[in-house]
Amino acid sequence: MGKAPLDFSTVHKIVFQKNHGIKIELTSFERIQKSFEKVSQALSRKEAIYGVTTGFGDSSRRLIPAEKSKTLQKNLVSYLLCGVGTPLPEEACRALVLFRLNSLARGYSGVSLELLERLKWMVEEEVTPIVPSQGSLGASGDLVPLAYLAQALCGQGKVWWKGNVTDMENVYESCDLKPYELKPKEGLALVNGTSAMAAMAFYNLKLIRFLCESALHVTSMCCMGLHGRTDSFSPLVNSVAKNFQGQSLAAKKILQNLIEEDYKSPSIGSTDQASKEFDSSIQDKYSVRCAPQILGPIFDTLETVEKWVEQEAFGVSDNPIIDDNGDLAMGGNFYGGYMSHGMDYLKISMAHLADMMDRQLMYLIDEKSGRGLPPNLSFWDQIPEEERFLHHGLKGLNQAMSAITSEVMAKAHPGGIHSRSSEAHNQDKVSLGLSASLQCQSLLDDVFSLLAIHLVGVCQAIDIRGFQLKSPNHTFYYNLVRKFAPTVTKDQPLDQAIQSIK
Repeated sequence: MGKAPLDFSTVHKIVFQKNHGIKIELTSFERIQKSFEKVSQALSRKEAIYGVTTGFGDSSRRLIPAEKSKTLQKNLVSYLLCGVGTPLPEEACRALVLFRLNSLARGYSGVSLELLERLKWMVEEEVTPIVPSQGSLGASGDLVPLAYLAQALCGQGKVWWKGNVTDMENVYESCDLKPYELKPKEGLALVNGTSAMAAMAFYNLKLIRFLCESALHVTSMCCMGLHGRTDSFSPLVNSVAKNFQGQSLAAKKILQNLIEEDYKSPSIGSTDQASKEFDSSIQDKYSVRCAPQILGPIFDTLETVEKWVEQEAFGVSDNPIIDDNGDLAMGGNFYGGYMSHGMDYLKISMAHLADMMDRQLMYLIDEKSGRGLPPNLSFWDQIPEEERFLHHGLKGLNQAMSAITSEVMAKAHPGGIHSRSSEAHNQDKVSLGLSASLQCQSLLDDVFSLLAIHLVGVCQAIDIRGFQLKSPNHTFYYNLVRKFAPTVTKDQPLDQAIQSIK
């Protein structure tokens, strides 16, 4: 860590696998030492250094005696401990610690090796601060959330440790360690960065990737349930006629599922038949036929945002920073513009995905478009004829899905554009990167509800058609649904089943 940043596969193991056992190696020792010595030398010469011998933000014109620099760092952390709201997910908080360590370990932040070793210990021992979700403007970084990391280092506050919530003071006592004492600039280096928004974005990306992959498999199951056509997923349409990477990938995966099922498009008929109408449309509706074109831009956006999150997580985001020669520069890398834009783009992408699934379920449930499927996917073959009209199948799911999709669309409104001037107009344009990440998390929770509802509908159609699934992807989702929700014959509650699937 330092010269060569962590790869994201290792980050995934540390963040999402408890008891990962991974040991971190610090590098860039020479640069780390030089930047730390630069701060120490400047202090001894009584030079003005932002946030070390000056106040913070709009207060930076006020000078602080060099001998008070440690107290200044302690006070900075103290006044920033004003976060509110439910805590960030534990996995996101683990990523927060790891990303802050990686950023400071680059050796441009003027912090000591001792601080980095203590952060390294927190990552390896899975000591994770509990961080309130609200309070960050996203510039100067995630000041308020990251103050809870600094608080934990100093032996205060609540943390997750060994599967329990406990006081950080107890952790230090159990490990026979003294609380860390912040050196000049170290409080500022800890809080003045984008590690909280990057961590939350990283957490969201895992969920989004799963939702995107799921949408591919559910679409191919939907196509089967509708007796749909496969030519819209062909290479001719998606790689030859138009060759967007995401579109081509989506079509290929959908088609592969259908090939594994030995699924063939039903015959349409010929123009010399007696009837002047085909039994069904020669083309599928757009929510199925255009699925590669809908999902393709989402996959390509996801690839771009994943690169942004990786660069943000592994970059240096505090201020000021110090180079190999000891030269100091003040800038704005704590501004989370890429995270704000990325999360807002993905919120819009997830709204498109939600809308597509909502339309696909409508396609299945509406007897006018279901190509022989019974109204509302009522399993009429299993109900005595005289009782059929008493039961309404999955009508309620259709209504719930439409309502939740509307909520997703409302939440997809970009959050980063609501910048507010703050801190005596010093922070006059802010990114709201963490806010955008949290809004994205809330939206994703709804999209998982939609996926669970849609899966119940698609599996119902599969059963009505009598398909015996062969594709591993289809089988995975079908078995997941049937673990919690039976095939619906007579009307019954499905709320608990949907929640369990979700």
